[in-house]
Amino acid sequence: MKARLAMLRNVAWVGFSSYIEAASGLIVGVLIARTLGPTNYGHYAFSIWLCSVLIMASNNGLAMSSIKFLAEARGAGRSEIVSALVSRFARLQLLSSSLVMCVFIVVMVLRPIDDWRAALPLMVSLAVVGAWSRAGFWMWGSISSGHELFRPKNLTMALMAVINVLAVALLAWQGAGLLQFFMLYAFLGLVSNVVLRWMLWRSGIRSVRGAIPPDLAQRVRRHVLLTGMMVLLFVGTNRGVEMTLLKIYASAESLAYFAIAGALTKGAVDLLAGGMSAVLLPAMARQFGAGGSRALAISLIESTRLYWMIGLIIAGLGLTVSEGLVHLLYGQRYEGAIPILTWTLVVAGLAVVSGAAAAVLTASDRLIDRLRVILGALAINLVLGLWLIPKFGLTGALVSLVLTQVADALLLWFFAFRCVRVQLPIRPMVLQTMAATVATALACLTSEVLQLELGFVAAAAVFVLVYLPLCVVLRTLRATEFEVISHIVARLGPHANGASRWIASLSRFTLID
Repeated sequence: MKARLAMLRNVAWVGFSSYIEAASGLIVGVLIARTLGPTNYGHYAFSIWLCSVLIMASNNGLAMSSIKFLAEARGAGRSEIVSALVSRFARLQLLSSSLVMCVFIVVMVLRPIDDWRAALPLMVSLAVVGAWSRAGFWMWGSISSGHELFRPKNLTMALMAVINVLAVALLAWQGAGLLQFFMLYAFLGLVSNVVLRWMLWRSGIRSVRGAIPPDLAQRVRRHVLLTGMMVLLFVGTNRGVEMTLLKIYASAESLAYFAIAGALTKGAVDLLAGGMSAVLLPAMARQFGAGGSRALAISLIESTRLYWMIGLIIAGLGLTVSEGLVHLLYGQRYEGAIPILTWTLVVAGLAVVSGAAAAVLTASDRLIDRLRVILGALAINLVLGLWLIPKFGLTGALVSLVLTQVADALLLWFFAFRCVRVQLPIRPMVLQTMAATVATALACLTSEVLQLELGFVAAAAVFVLVYLPLCVVLRTLRATEFEVISHIVARLGPHANGASRWIASLSRFTLID
């Protein structure tokens, strides 16, 4: 029970920052899109995406490796080497970032981006500052996660998100352009890095050089090499092929529509599943260090059921709210983003469940399998992108993205089953799917009947109010989960005691295996 409560507290911290960041990201994206218009917003979106590529290349799997080995060392009771591991990962990340930024500067001098030519030195400098500082932020945030200490990173993210909203609102009110918004991006990246490092120093997480046992050092080197290759290849499957080819073969407006759909989809996934995803890997790594494959098998079954339940919410809402949401937030100028958003939400929601499989492979050192998955998905992505996007533009990009995500999820589960032989919780997953189908049908009917500008809000409410009770009545949750939720609600204060007892009483609807 204590372990479950601790994990849920961590989920709560991650969820808190995820809610703030998702909300702020939505507001910021809307303000910038409405201020710049589709063409300039397409240029801005490509610039931000390019910085995200630099961040991923700078960290190239080091963040993932640090979470795994720090959590594993703690789970195995080897606290004496934790600080040495922190030092090793921090130095490797600094070296990697330096090399990536040097290569980027050389490439921009030799082959500059057309959108940047008017202010090339300034744009390159801002990209370097923004990407360098944010890469450092995510690296030290991962080190914090490896200690299962989620408060510093997520509190910093929440604080920066609020500041970002206020600053963007001010710039939008003044009618700022692409350059001003990009300057803000770089500045907040630098500030977030400094704030997080200070908070971690106060929390006692230090980088202290020390000896690492040869067997562990060899495992770390192998893991870093494989994860580095994996992450660099993942850049291509994470909308990289589509963004690059749209930049070459399509209009800036197409980039804007694709970016809006991507941002809203990421926001929905982060909001609803981000907490579990951030906590699951260190928890699995610690369980693997303490109990081996058997502990992983139990965690896989539980997390799969919860992931599927959450993913169906994302998919159902994608079918229900996409059109109304785009019209409300971005206006008629961005109507081209509606079909892209609908399909990306549906597929992303159903593919969320593969997060459990990915965590199992990483926690159990099956990085060769992860690499095979990414290589397979990238090959499919490249073939589809090069075939479809030059001919069909934005529609081709959508088809390429959807089929790549499906292939990635199927490959992840294939290798996860080879690693941990378990039987998935098919019965509760089928019942959850039935509940989601009924809820989606009623929500779409509500939206059709109302025919109001904000009818999608009522439709979304209908979906949630039908889906969640059906999941309970159909017995898709375990008694222990009702108990844990009841304990958490009880901690809200005396006024929550009634709700806590009511939730505990729902345990009569417990899952029957």
